[in-house]
Amino acid sequence: MNNSPTLHGSSLDLSGWLSRSLLVLGLTFSASLARAEEKIAIFFPSVAQPKDIQKSFEGDPSTKNFKVMAFGNFEDFQTAMTNEDVGFVVVPSSYTKYYQDVTPIYQLTSDGKTSFRFLVVSLAPEWNQDKISEGTAGVVNMIGREKTKFLVEELIENKKFKRIKQVSKISDLYPLLALGNAQYAIFSPQDLEAVKAEFTSKPIQVVKTIEISYPVIGVVKSKKPKHGEDLAKLKAATLKVLGMDGIKAVAN
Repeated sequence: MNNSPTLHGSSLDLSGWLSRSLLVLGLTFSASLARAEEKIAIFFPSVAQPKDIQKSFEGDPSTKNFKVMAFGNFEDFQTAMTNEDVGFVVVPSSYTKYYQDVTPIYQLTSDGKTSFRFLVVSLAPEWNQDKISEGTAGVVNMIGREKTKFLVEELIENKKFKRIKQVSKISDLYPLLALGNAQYAIFSPQDLEAVKAEFTSKPIQVVKTIEISYPVIGVVKSKKPKHGEDLAKLKAATLKVLGMDGIKAVAN
């Protein structure tokens, strides 16, 4: 009988301790969950497979608080931008020009350079620079079909292809040339180097475009997400999957 109050008191103490512990754990979990709900969507038209890009980003300590989504074509990426609460993106630099809710915060680089020139190639010598206006050019849909047409015209300045044929993947460009469905194709130097082994005929460089910035990491302004500074710490191995080797802050 004498022990009952003591046991009862201990039970109360234990119950209080459990309540406090569960409260702390709940608050910690909620904070962690809120942070983990940050989402980054990646659309990086290149020879790299989306699953490899996603795996690399997910394994990077800098993205431990992010849900990573990588996409192989623009339509799927844009659907995610509409339906998911995406706070950050990795996109072609031109995306931030045509979709102004996204502001670049980090510029990806290669060999210390922030920009490059696309290469226009053909398989036949007769399809040279002078005949661009008579030919069809194959290009990857980088920023939406209509906007990509405008971008191509911007890239080749005073010239204009007779027709633009857009594909979803880099690997679809060579078949366009080989089957005669396009006389020209537009590649980044890295992608051309990666796929030229597929060419049975040596690709002929016709012209280089004007310079364009390498892809960027951007923030979706309307979402006002946090923790973007974590993305400045992406590892070299992660950037390498994208064909990049550096990252610089963008002055806004």
